[in-house]
Amino acid sequence: GLRLFKPAIDELMDTSPSEELQQQITALAIQCPGVLAVEKVLARKTGFTYLVDMHIEVDKSITVEKAHDIAHRVKDTIREQIPKVAEVLIHVEPHPRRQPERN
Repeated sequence: GLRLFKPAIDELMDTSPSEELQQQITALAIQCPGVLAVEKVLARKTGFTYLVDMHIEVDKSITVEKAHDIAHRVKDTIREQIPKVAEVLIHVEPHPRRQPERN
């Protein structure tokens, strides 16, 4: 009985995506001009779609406007290439990242 209900329950509950999907999202992001690194990708399935929250690194000397354009390009690319991704929230980080000071 549980085998019949598990797929339906997974569709209704927030679940994590496959490692393959996370790698695909990362690969698409890193291919976008201006993205120097992908720090992390967090995704969750909600219903029949995925919501993605990710951190990308861009050159720390570029303008906010340029960083915003890069983030939009990443978001648009992911949503175009992976139709089951409904939303992408991108956090832009400076590259190289400053390491926290240690006392």
